Amino acid sequence: MNLVYVDESGNTGTNLRDTQQPVFLLAAMILPETKWFSLEQKFFEVAERHLGRKLSYPFEIHAADLKSGRGIFKDIPLKQCLSFRDEMLQLLLDNEIAIIYRRIIKAKFEAFCNENYGPGIKVDPYVMALPFVCVEVDHWLRRKGSNELGLIIFDEQKENLEYVERSLRTLRLDSTSILKSTNIVEKGFFVDSAKTFALQLVDLAAYYIRKYEESRLKLKVSELDKQTFGRIQRLVSKGTSSKTDEILEWVKEHCLKQK
Repeated sequence: MNLVYVDESGNTGTNLRDTQQPVFLLAAMILPETKWFSLEQKFFEVAERHLGRKLSYPFEIHAADLKSGRGIFKDIPLKQCLSFRDEMLQLLLDNEIAIIYRRIIKAKFEAFCNENYGPGIKVDPYVMALPFVCVEVDHWLRRKGSNELGLIIFDEQKENLEYVERSLRTLRLDSTSILKSTNIVEKGFFVDSAKTFALQLVDLAAYYIRKYEESRLKLKVSELDKQTFGRIQRLVSKGTSSKTDEILEWVKEHCLKQK
């Protein structure tokens, strides 16, 4: 069994003109059950070494807080915060944890929606990104072995709960669908990220993958964020699906009609 933790970065909902966050990114971290306990232990070892005096369970790590010195990083020297960041990303590399993601450029997405679904229709990029990520996760599991199953775990977010449940069920059970997942089991589970170390890890990874993608688009990115790009390039697995057109049609058929 593989635990698949999903989180997003750059989420502004249907506001697709936020100049501060022009890219939305949805990432999935695939964590084999055999590595879960050891990764949790190492996560807390790194956290306690760098932030020990600030820790009181439950606690939550956000990448945006790390740079600004907010939240759990308040009063922690920047150099120490950056060392914490690098050790956490290296933790994923050392354990060969796969990250699959989908980026959406919001300005292009707005134009796409206007052209294909009509002017004025507001579509959350999350709605478009999720089936892409699920299909790629399913492909990754099948390539690893026909018996490799994945259970998807999301951060608590009530605004997308109904959509997520409906999409996962349709992908899994609708035999007439042009897309069908075979190795993603059960429904999606929603948990409090403050109580789940793995969601905090994927939050950290998603933030810096988004910055990496923004840099590739020639958007302004801080030098501190660029320091992570060597690790990010080694970390990410983008998938090999060629079903873009099919996924767009699936979203239009199963999701947009019900939004």
